[in-house]
Amino acid sequence: MVRASIHQPQYIPWLGYFYKILHSEVFVLFDTVQYPRGKHFGNRNQVKTPQGAHWLTVPVRQRSELLTFREISVDRTQSWAEKHWRTLEVAYARSPFFREFAPGLRHLYLEREWEQLTDLNQALLEFCMNALGVTARLVRASELGIEREGMDTGEYIFAILERVGANEYISGRGAGSQRYIQSQAFAERGIQLWYSEFAVPPYPQCWGDFIPDLSVLDVLFNCGAQARSMLASGGRLERAR
Repeated sequence: MVRASIHQPQYIPWLGYFYKILHSEVFVLFDTVQYPRGKHFGNRNQVKTPQGAHWLTVPVRQRSELLTFREISVDRTQSWAEKHWRTLEVAYARSPFFREFAPGLRHLYLEREWEQLTDLNQALLEFCMNALGVTARLVRASELGIEREGMDTGEYIFAILERVGANEYISGRGAGSQRYIQSQAFAERGIQLWYSEFAVPPYPQCWGDFIPDLSVLDVLFNCGAQARSMLASGGRLERAR
């Protein structure tokens, strides 16, 4: 049995993003879908500062041209990486595990130059997967050699699952996921459908009252190795009927 999940590339995503990856043998970065025009998590996420939740946003170019995720470039005219790293230092220097993860993250922020947003998101995702002990195989939809012309999104998902050899699929419960999910169609193709639900359990944070659903970096800096057990215990998979 090979279980797969698929999701758009996100910037330092929340812990629930990793729950699906934890329970998958293959995780597909959906970099071939259209990059949204509005605000979303593809290029931003929240961390906790002394002033409360704070957005870190990677500036991008060509946002209004209806491009896919893989075609979105980072706006290198702005010194966003230095600002993000400085914010992380100020926000988490007092956190018990900041020093454990700081060297690797500092390298990604300050010693690498990023042209494409998906490259940045994938590098940070792989860093966090390693920190959490998550070992799924990570692939990009754009690398699978699928000719999508004429397919709707539902058909495209089935083509991806076939290409990676998956006979089980994890879907979220959100409206975005449900637009393309028909349990009967999965059953007809012999693919077991699972639904994933996740709620971040409370954990110690700096700077006042607990704020849920921040970037996974907040959990890593504050909980260290315990983040893995929180990841395993914070969600559930439900078999579709």
